[in-house]
Amino acid sequence: MEPYMKAGGAATGHNGNAPAEPVLGVKPAATVAASGAKKAAAGYRLDPVRCALIIQDMQNDVVMEGGAFASSGSPEHCKQQNAIANASKLAQAARARGVPVIHVWFVVEPGAPGVTMNAPLFEGLADAKALVRGSWGCAPVPGLEAQTGDHVVEKCRMSAWEGTRLETVLKALGRDVVIVSGAWTNMSIEHTARTGADKGYFVLVPEDACSTMNAEWHIASVNYAMQNVAVVTDIDTVIAAWA
Repeated sequence: MEPYMKAGGAATGHNGNAPAEPVLGVKPAATVAASGAKKAAAGYRLDPVRCALIIQDMQNDVVMEGGAFASSGSPEHCKQQNAIANASKLAQAARARGVPVIHVWFVVEPGAPGVTMNAPLFEGLADAKALVRGSWGCAPVPGLEAQTGDHVVEKCRMSAWEGTRLETVLKALGRDVVIVSGAWTNMSIEHTARTGADKGYFVLVPEDACSTMNAEWHIASVNYAMQNVAVVTDIDTVIAAWA
């Protein structure tokens, strides 16, 4: 059993008696969702004191009709996943259990200064004049605005860690289990999960609170790329694990 999951009770902290198997992702996925996503078996417990919830890039330009990337199919897949409502439900449950909610927003200054054009994603961002500070496109989607007590982290890369204060916030809060949700599954979510694992954090990805351009890309990410760096799960299992 992963050290942040414990059957029948809350997991111990790093100063407690950790379970014997410290390797993440060694167990095969036990269930397959209707969407085709491979998910870890339910029945474990998560200690809310160790957890933080990340909601990433759930901004108008990213996942809403009329946004800069609407033609990519992102708004439709977000609807198919019910990702906004699912992330909102998870955030409400997190706040009720004392789990910090961290909103990670992609913010670009007018003219995209400081955004290097070294990858097609960043070139497309600049060409579309997307996610410009103060614009409607940069604003969080309705229902996922930051609430009192939440934290906001700004970024201008795919990963939530790159060049941001995310790790400072997590260390200040004493959290080593990160639950990563938002957009886009095979880009920002995957980058954040991979880097989190490399940094020594335990990562869970509730796949029904994530979305990307289409179901094919989403399934490819959660079923292959993320199986060895994170526990792929769903919002109801995470909420039950906090009980």
